[in-house]
Amino acid sequence: MLNAVFRFGEFRLDTVKRELRRGDEPIDVPARVFACLAYLIEHRERAVPQSELIAAVWRRDNVSDTQLFQLILRARRLVGDSADKQEAIRTIAGFGYRWVVATTIEADGANDADAAIPASLHEPAALGEKKGTEVIDGPEGGNGRHSTASVNYLRPLFRRRLFRGVLMLLALVSIATALFLRHRAETIAPASAGADATLHVAVRPLEVGSGPDVAWVRLGGMDLVADRLRRAQLAVLPSEATLGVLTAGKADADGAAARLRRDAGIGLVVDGRVMRDHAAWNVVLHGALDGTRDAQASATDNDLVGALRRASDQLIVALGRDVPAEPADAASAERLQRVRAALLADDPASAKATLESIPDAQRDDGETRLLHAQVEQRLGHYDVAEQELTQLLERKPTSDDAYLRMRVFITRGSGRIRLGRAQEARADFDGALAAHGASNYEHALGEAYLGRGASSTIANDYAAAADDLGRARVVLAQSGDRLAVARADLEWALLDSARGAAAQAMPRYEAAARQFEAFAAMRPLKSALIGLQDVQLDQLQNHAALATIDRTAALAAGGGDPLLLRVLTLMRARILLACGELRAVHAALAAAEAGDQGYLALSRDDLRMRVLRVELALAEGRREDAAREAGPLPATLMPEDADDTLQAKANLWRQRAIPPTVATPGAAIAPSTRTDAGSRAGAPYRRLAEAERAFALGHTDDADRAWHQALDLADADGTPRTMAMVIQSWATALIAQGRLGDAAALAGRVGAWAADDYDCALLQLRLAHALGEPAGWRNALAAARELAGEREIPAELTVAPIPRGAGKGDGGN
Repeated sequence: MLNAVFRFGEFRLDTVKRELRRGDEPIDVPARVFACLAYLIEHRERAVPQSELIAAVWRRDNVSDTQLFQLILRARRLVGDSADKQEAIRTIAGFGYRWVVATTIEADGANDADAAIPASLHEPAALGEKKGTEVIDGPEGGNGRHSTASVNYLRPLFRRRLFRGVLMLLALVSIATALFLRHRAETIAPASAGADATLHVAVRPLEVGSGPDVAWVRLGGMDLVADRLRRAQLAVLPSEATLGVLTAGKADADGAAARLRRDAGIGLVVDGRVMRDHAAWNVVLHGALDGTRDAQASATDNDLVGALRRASDQLIVALGRDVPAEPADAASAERLQRVRAALLADDPASAKATLESIPDAQRDDGETRLLHAQVEQRLGHYDVAEQELTQLLERKPTSDDAYLRMRVFITRGSGRIRLGRAQEARADFDGALAAHGASNYEHALGEAYLGRGASSTIANDYAAAADDLGRARVVLAQSGDRLAVARADLEWALLDSARGAAAQAMPRYEAAARQFEAFAAMRPLKSALIGLQDVQLDQLQNHAALATIDRTAALAAGGGDPLLLRVLTLMRARILLACGELRAVHAALAAAEAGDQGYLALSRDDLRMRVLRVELALAEGRREDAAREAGPLPATLMPEDADDTLQAKANLWRQRAIPPTVATPGAAIAPSTRTDAGSRAGAPYRRLAEAERAFALGHTDDADRAWHQALDLADADGTPRTMAMVIQSWATALIAQGRLGDAAALAGRVGAWAADDYDCALLQLRLAHALGEPAGWRNALAAARELAGEREIPAELTVAPIPRGAGKGDGGN
């Protein structure tokens, strides 16, 4: 640590005395916060990577992003800064932090720096260790376990786990896409100990002439050059990440290079130009090293791919590296580069057309078949992709195809997630991790841990998921793929959602969305937005959720994935229903039903659609239609591997559409024997259904007990939508019985949500009317009308109530 006194604004930081003052007033600064401030100030001429800051402050690398975020939050607060203002500490998206406030050095100290540093900063601190008022802990806090990343999944539209597979699909398709982008980024052997690990390289899109026959070279050639440099054991930024930085910057060439250096930590920026000279191709590459040294290479060949490889190899020699071995698939190399260029341009249809142009004799190559399966997944054809991948895995493995098999397992596992086959998916990721020499392939290893963690989360094995996602983040960070690290960070938000920690999940989703948008990473951006709208809906922020899902749908409109579009349509229908836009719900359901139906049964989207139709019919007062739609819904427990929350919701809405009577009481739904988190999320709905059944049959004491149990379960779950649903049901029954004091106590618990949610507002109106409070009734009626949309407020509630004392009791119990 530099011995100096730094001044910025009204603050003075003395590294010798380890003191921070605002004016003349000393500020109590925890040790790690002081170390963070001092390190950022001392290195204020550049952005500091997260990993570097962690090493400087904690002196170890197994520190979670949550701990780092908490540290930055405290540091900002102490110097009057915030995440919104970023006047002192600026976040560099996907990279780290930079000290940006004007700072002067007052004086240098005279003592050895280490003498002023407490011994506690030289030694690893235990997780959750307290330093004065500072507590740095993981997101769960106090559990004694550490993971640098952790995953879990959302509580979707019908509650926890409903559309979890969809978000997991998006996340895992991103994994498969990343594997395509990095499919040759792993060398056959790990990087040598002498490799320059500090030199990070980015290859920008190549300059090419006009004409459809060479348009693919701009991105396909870029990816080929990047691949050759990786094979020479250089740390090359994935092409998708490079495009993201450049797209987000919208700067001129010099500004784009500066952005790559600043935001992505790039030392060597490679540009290239491709020209045709009669029958030959000329490729010129130029590498600018930190703006101080240049390396140039050029090559001419009648074969375009050959010219790109030769120029790349000359650049490798100029950088003092050994030229990698020539790839074996030279015959189809150009077509495969065209396919990769199309996928980089998010054009899977063109990628498929190019693949189909490859001669049959060349299509049996393992890389070609894997690429074909990845393209089919991007198009939503998961059955075709799985068949292709299974056939590949049935081949007798050899020592040369371990990396290929890893990627095949990972790609198949990502597809199986969407079909709800979590155990099979987990077995695929196990297969990838068990591949011979898996540890040599750093990036694929990280993706396999990420996929297995995702599968474990879907299976509600949160501890296993957290362990794997922690490993994934460490490995992916070491690989240098910042987009993959960002995807791992998104899993923290998913974990928070699944565990009911919406207060933590929402800002994480928002932060993730900002980061992906900054790097123009559209596919993971969709995942973050889907998670965000789901949490917003659970928090009864219905119109905010509608704005988010509309934004997501706009991003997905040109993606060519019919499965994703149908799922987003169902999500939007659910949100529109909460907002009272009933005609739009009809249109959305019609659009979903007209789309691809191939996965409805396997994904249980057919069940979700039927529940939506029942809710819509009841909202419109069409009870006969509701009963007809509800008939096929399950009246008993679904299979043990079914989504327990969806099952509980389906049971409840069937009973509401076909209420029990004394003549036809039906059978109570047996309690679930499951104890996992997903079953716990469904428990309030099962008890709510039993309460409503008992009340309909006249068993009021039994009904009260069941409602009380349902509310206790909803309180434990902590989700506003669940609590509101139980309270609306119970309080309405209490009002019907004249137990207005008890009803008022319950209605008060959801009063704060009545400004945003129609059902909560309707309960306030119902209570005010029953209590005979004209002023309160008028206000409640206005609020309900504001939120009703196309829903009809019950006619009896629109008639002014008889004032209290004018012939009615006080409504006591």
